[in-house]
Amino acid sequence: MNVILLCGEAQDHIMRNALLPALERYGGVVYAGQRQIFRITTEKPAFFVFDCEHIPEISLDKGILLFKNSFAEKTETMLPAHLCCILESSNHRAAALLQQSGSPVITYGMSARDTLTASSMERDRMVFSLQRSVTTLTGTLLEPHDFFVTSCSGAGPRQLLPAAAVLLLCGMESSGDGYHI
Repeated sequence: MNVILLCGEAQDHIMRNALLPALERYGGVVYAGQRQIFRITTEKPAFFVFDCEHIPEISLDKGILLFKNSFAEKTETMLPAHLCCILESSNHRAAALLQQSGSPVITYGMSARDTLTASSMERDRMVFSLQRSVTTLTGTLLEPHDFFVTSCSGAGPRQLLPAAAVLLLCGMESSGDGYHI
């Protein structure tokens, strides 16, 4: 099971609202938040999302730490080296926390410096660009490439980019028709 820690204010649901339906399409998800736990699948889920305001003590060999823009923690935290971190490039609080961590970091946004960016957009279909090599949770090296993302919910790039980053890191195939998020 792929473990995703979604870290930021509990009432900030912007990222969650795009991520959970995407994960449902790609294997099902169990979600645990401050006030609710639920499963979106009829089979054994491929993903577990834990929504938290503060980074918990983490004893995992691998996983993803996805920072919401509402993340406000200032305390330095030791993160496992195999925990992949995803954040918007403008999220300076999370970036400052990760400076000394040694964890791999994937930034997303609209800048040429970001690891993942949107290169073209039409109504509900976009082309995203992975601009540098990344290693998936299973150890597969993904080379830079472009892929399609279709928005099934009408969400924009700021919600779709982190969901696409999670899918890439979890090893979901992005070639062909791309992702439907």
